[in-house]
Amino acid sequence: MAEKEALTPLEAVQKARKIWLNSTKQSDLDEVERLYRWALSSKKKIIETDNDDDSEPPKKKAKQGHCGLDRSDYINASEKFALLLCQSGRCKKAKKGLASIGFTCRLAKRVLDYPEESEERGSHSSSTNAGQKKQKTPPCTIIDNFLTHAELGRLKSVFHCTNANYWTSHDYAVEPPSPYFSYVLSLEQIETKGFGFIGKLIEKVLHCPLLVEKFPKLSNTRYVEMWAHNRPHASGHQLHFDSDDEGRGGIRNPIISTILYIADGDEEIAGGPSMVTNQKLSDEKLATKGWMSSPKPYRLVAFDGKYLHGVVPGKGIREGRRVTLMFAFWDDIKIRRGLGKGSARPFPKNVLPPWASQLVKPEDSHARGASNQYANCKAAEPIVLDRVYETLGGKAWKKHEMPAYDEVFQGF
Repeated sequence: MAEKEALTPLEAVQKARKIWLNSTKQSDLDEVERLYRWALSSKKKIIETDNDDDSEPPKKKAKQGHCGLDRSDYINASEKFALLLCQSGRCKKAKKGLASIGFTCRLAKRVLDYPEESEERGSHSSSTNAGQKKQKTPPCTIIDNFLTHAELGRLKSVFHCTNANYWTSHDYAVEPPSPYFSYVLSLEQIETKGFGFIGKLIEKVLHCPLLVEKFPKLSNTRYVEMWAHNRPHASGHQLHFDSDDEGRGGIRNPIISTILYIADGDEEIAGGPSMVTNQKLSDEKLATKGWMSSPKPYRLVAFDGKYLHGVVPGKGIREGRRVTLMFAFWDDIKIRRGLGKGSARPFPKNVLPPWASQLVKPEDSHARGASNQYANCKAAEPIVLDRVYETLGGKAWKKHEMPAYDEVFQGF
């Protein structure tokens, strides 16, 4: 084949990220690492391969590259490279690069290089038998088998495909991220008009015995905010507080927020774990405890809305996308009317877009399953984090002052 043109450093980092988000095999991640290493160096050569066939040795051709990234692109590439190192057990190798771009601490190795939930179950039982002291009650609840097969099927029809009407009608994008948009329904609307499938699903969450017991203030709910995401495995969501209108005009948190994972299968699916910490907005130091839940079909995660939380980028290789539907339960929230997408818009009525029509269409009576809709629900244990943040060298973060937000490496 004809020799390929040499890549510029910017083209190299762009190509690396594209490969990463679409990776299907370990050799893809190896190529991502090589591209980042070259782009961040002014002295190395880049190697392009002419053969995409894994069955034959690739034909390599060297190109001379030059470090020409501007400051913003350099920092972004450095952060991505550091994440790749941390996710593969090489946090110490990321120390120098992170320090050089202004970071003073990072998320713990156990967060970025998170354990698989199936592995954690075995270690949890052995540590419990060893008499480990009782853990603090987490501000979250994980419920397996919350969704029925029929409910999951309906949600998949609306949210699973990247070209579904819900995404295309909102110009949804992940990198760069599209502006936040959400919709609000009042319980009064649901009680008087029903709102079909989505109304029934909201009521199912609202009256779930495991949630009512854990979050007694849930009974104060008057409004429910709804939004969704559809992300590649390697894409995360920075740590944040759920708030009315994204915090504009002051932070107001929901009573609880919930996550529903939309995918088939019986085991863990694409995407990194959801993480909830014990850090509140009023705190003057970083979180000291955390709890993680792996994405899993039919699962619901609920957490107290005042706590810092996020999504850890998926590590390694896993096919598919991380598709989630979120509900936030509010005692009060301002519904913001206006043209186009935005936060807390009124749920469509009268002339419905296709995605809304699919959600409000009544559920088939024969698809509802058992008369007790919570019969198969089972509480699951989170992955417990005894530390959330560490120094760049891997020690527990013990400083009492709160570092600046951009001094804390999250990896996403």
